[in-house]
Amino acid sequence: MNRPERLPKISVVIPSYRPGKVLFHCLNAVMHQNLKLSYEVIVVDSSPKDIGNEIRALYPNVQVVHLRRRTLPGKARSIGASMAKGEVIFFTDTDCIVEKDWLKNLWEGHQAGYLVVGGSVLNGTPTSIVGTAEYLLEFVDINPWLKPGEVKALPTCNLSVNRKIFDEVGFFPDLLKGEDTLFCEKVTSHGEKIYYQPYAKITHRNRVGFVHFLKNQMALGEGSHETRRRIRQHGHFLMEYPVLIPFIPVYRTLRIGTVWLRSKFKLFIYFLLLYPLILLGIVAHTWGFVRGLRQ
Repeated sequence: MNRPERLPKISVVIPSYRPGKVLFHCLNAVMHQNLKLSYEVIVVDSSPKDIGNEIRALYPNVQVVHLRRRTLPGKARSIGASMAKGEVIFFTDTDCIVEKDWLKNLWEGHQAGYLVVGGSVLNGTPTSIVGTAEYLLEFVDINPWLKPGEVKALPTCNLSVNRKIFDEVGFFPDLLKGEDTLFCEKVTSHGEKIYYQPYAKITHRNRVGFVHFLKNQMALGEGSHETRRRIRQHGHFLMEYPVLIPFIPVYRTLRIGTVWLRSKFKLFIYFLLLYPLILLGIVAHTWGFVRGLRQ
C-alpha cells in the first residue's frame, strides 16, 4: 500500500520576468535553507521565452509556471499563491539572495502567532554609488539594524503570509508599485497584526544605472499616490492639500536621515555623502506622485 504524500508546510513563490542569471543565484539560496521542514518552490515567469526547461535542468524540484503575457509582480505572486500547497507562503524576488536561515526565522514568527511576517534587506550593491543611494532610499524602514516588532506594512521581496489571510482578504492587487502596501492595509483592517523580523535577511541587488534609478523612484512615487488614493494612510492629506507637495523632499530627507542616524551611523554618513544623488531620487519620487495626481 502506497503511503500518501505529505503536503509541504511552506511554499516559496518567486515572480519573474526576463530575470537572466540572477534568478539562478536566487534559487540556489532558496534551495539551500537551514530548515528541517519540507517546502516547495514555485517560479511564476512571464518572460517572452519559456525558461522552464533551463530552471528544471538545474533545479528539477522547482515548479515553473510560464505565463504567455507579461504579468506584473503582484498578479504573478497571486497566481503562485493560489497554486501553493503550503500552510505558509513565502515571497521573494529574482534580484534577491536570501540567507540560509531565512525560512527558519520567518517561520518562527508564524509559530509565535503572527499570520504575516517579513524580514530585513541588506545592500547588494555596496560598491555602486547609485545602487547604494537606491538602497538608502528604498529600504530604510526594513534595514536589519531596526528592532523586531509589529508594523503597518512590509514589502513583498521579503514577506511570508499564512494561507488563511488570502482566504479572508484576497490576494495582491494588480499594480506596478504599491501592491504590497495595499495588501498589508487589508490585513491590518481585518484585525490581523504584521510582524517585522529583522533576523530574516535578504540581500537585494539594487539598480546601478542612473536613469533606471530615477525611473524607479518616479514609479514608486506614482505607486505612493495610488495607495494614498485608495486608503487613508499616512500622508493622505497630500491628496486634499496638494499645495504641500513641494515640502515632500524636506520631510523625506529629515525622516530618512533620522532613521539611518538611529539605525546605523556608518550608513548615515553614506546618506550625507550621497545626498545630492539621493535628493534627485527624492525629487523623482515626488514628481511621480504629482504625475499620479494628474492622471
